[in-house]
This record gives sequence, C-alpha cells and structure tokens, in this order.
Amino acid sequence: MTKMKIAKFISISVLLFPLYGYALEIEREEILQPPPRPYVEHIYLAQESIVAFFEVTNIDAYKKLIPSIFNMPERPVCRVVMNNFYKMESAPTYFEAVVQILVKFRKRQSGEEMLAWHYLGLTVTSKEALLGRLGGYPKVLRKVTFEYHANKYTGTSYGRDGQTPTLKLILELKNGRPTRDEKRFLDFVSPIPGLTIKDGKAINRGVVGGGKYKIYELEKAAPKIWTIAFGDCTIEYPNDPNNYLHRLGIGKFITGFWVDQKYRYKIPSKEE
Repeated sequence: MTKMKIAKFISISVLLFPLYGYALEIEREEILQPPPRPYVEHIYLAQESIVAFFEVTNIDAYKKLIPSIFNMPERPVCRVVMNNFYKMESAPTYFEAVVQILVKFRKRQSGEEMLAWHYLGLTVTSKEALLGRLGGYPKVLRKVTFEYHANKYTGTSYGRDGQTPTLKLILELKNGRPTRDEKRFLDFVSPIPGLTIKDGKAINRGVVGGGKYKIYELEKAAPKIWTIAFGDCTIEYPNDPNNYLHRLGIGKFITGFWVDQKYRYKIPSKEE
C-alpha cells in the first residue's frame, strides 16, 4: 500500500467515526481505582492475536506520551495488538486491545540502555483481568470483539458506551512469507520486552514478539504450538484529540500477522 493510499485510507477512516475516542483524563482516574477482588491468578493456555506495527507522523505528540522514566528511541514505532485469550487454566477467558509505543529505558543497576514497549492503552473484557492495574498496566474494562471472515481478521475496541469503536484493526491475509524488509524489522522487534511502571519503577513483562526465535520461523520449528499467517493491516480510529492513535498520527504500515499459540505461560515480572 502506497503512502498516498494509506493517507487517504486514514483520512476516510477518521471521517467515518464519530468523535468518541479514548477519554484519557477519565481513564487516568479509572486506572487508579483499585481493581475488583479477590485475586485470580492468570495462567494462559491458548490465544490468537492480530499484531501490527506502524510508523507515526506526529513526533512531538509521541515525545509527550513518553513517561519521564523512559526516553525517545531512534525509531518511533506504534504497535497495536488484539488478543483473544480463548483458553485459560485459571481465570475467565477474555479479549484484549493493546496500544504500545517504542521507548528507551536506562537500567538502574547497570546503566545499560534497552529498547522497550510502553503501554499507552490496554482494554480488557473481564473484571478479573483488571487486576493487572496492580502491576502498572493501564487497564480499563470495555467491549472488545475479535472476528474472522473471508480471509480477514478484525479486532475492534469500543468506547464507554459499548457501541462506538475507538480502534479497529483489520488484517487481510496474503500468500507467501514476509519480505526481506519485513523480516529485518521483525528480527529487530522480536527481543524487545514490554515494560510497565509500578511505584516509579520499570517492570519487565517479557518479550511481546518472538523472543530469541524468529517470528516467521516459529511455525516450522514448533507446528503444534504456533500457527502464523502474514498479511496487510489497516487501522481505523476516530478524529478525536483524546485518542492515542489520532495523537500519534498513524502512518505507514510496516508489517503484521495473525498468530495462534498453544502453550502454558504466566506473565513474568522482573524489576529493571
């Protein structure tokens, strides 16, 4: 998709949605509220996800969205993910929508700089999943849907009214493997972990790519665990200054994929 087509698509998408995005001030108050109790440990067994990476056009807004604990990276990137946690060992199944931006972080002990994904927005569909607020996740309870029709995956996150989309990610599958440039980018992002902020400290939540393995080789290495298909992504969001994606000015699509993974895990927690 050319830059002109992407720009045209985003401008049309913005016009299609009413002015109803993430109400950031309201959500800031919301994520500071204590989550429901009692605690339910989340142990995951299977999930499918739509993962997409985009360039951004509003660098000033990007800088303003980075907390003081982090720094600006050399390459600004936005990562958008729609998760369907459809099989759990404990806790209810749920959907999730994630918006992250790439940041730099200097480790307290070693002084070493590392790249990380900072969570801007995180929408979940179960009250139990809101317990992640205790670990620094900016979680809010909203409606999220995950659909598949005619070779196309669509994940949609809705506003407080439960009817108005605030984020719609569409992945249209394509034949073949990722291009050389896409592989290089995936190799770059695979080892980058997600960091939350708790009590002013950065907490490492593990990698959100393929880790030490190449994402595009996972299915071949472990077909019983991984199923992956690549595609072209488009994204829709409202023309609302309170919407993270609108603020960032989502630009060129870099790469994206659908993945189904079947293995048991818990989200790690390590102070950096």
